[in-house]
Amino acid sequence: VDCMKSTSTDYVDIETDIWLPMHQARVAQGTITGWALYWVEYGDRTKCDYYTVTSFVGAEQLNADHSVEAVFAAVHPGRDLKQEMANTVEARMHVATSLWQSVDRTAVGQHRYAVVNMMNARDPDLYERMETQVFKPGHQALVDEGYRSGWALYELVTPLGTSIPYNYSTVDFTNDLNPVPMAEALMSANPDRDLDALEDLLELREQVSSETWALVAATESASAGEQE
Repeated sequence: VDCMKSTSTDYVDIETDIWLPMHQARVAQGTITGWALYWVEYGDRTKCDYYTVTSFVGAEQLNADHSVEAVFAAVHPGRDLKQEMANTVEARMHVATSLWQSVDRTAVGQHRYAVVNMMNARDPDLYERMETQVFKPGHQALVDEGYRSGWALYELVTPLGTSIPYNYSTVDFTNDLNPVPMAEALMSANPDRDLDALEDLLELREQVSSETWALVAATESASAGEQE
């Protein structure tokens, strides 16, 4: 996940015209699984107003050669890589990069928004069990009933340290920002638990922050490309 601060109105055009086709080529090559650009629609945009998310599966993809020269030459023949890099640097400031590992998820479908919740869990094992065994079935019920497009739980790999106030994130993928019947979904998915018991489980984590990211652009999956 790359935190970007735009410095030009050309930033989105540069990402979509220059870099999106290159990331799509990388998906086809198998060096990444996907790439997406999000705008922070609701949240603090003073540090980052955009995020790019690059997805990898396994160490082979993560540690592959990610140099851009050959991809640029193949996707944009006749164009000047040095000039496009300069245009990119002028259009945005690359503030920070973080690496997250997927812990669990439902299937994630097409979505317009990602609600990103940063969590601090004092006991990671207990927290993961709560999310995967109790709350995931509730999120799955919301997906099944059409309220959500998906849900995911991630663990922060790097950076770590006392200055980082969170170690997990959950992401709710959705096509609208209407309220959802979360309590009802949790109860139906966990009929052996009462609402008070479910609320007590929330004490296993502190919700540090929540932002709503709007999807601007994304690659297609390799399988979608094959089907076309």
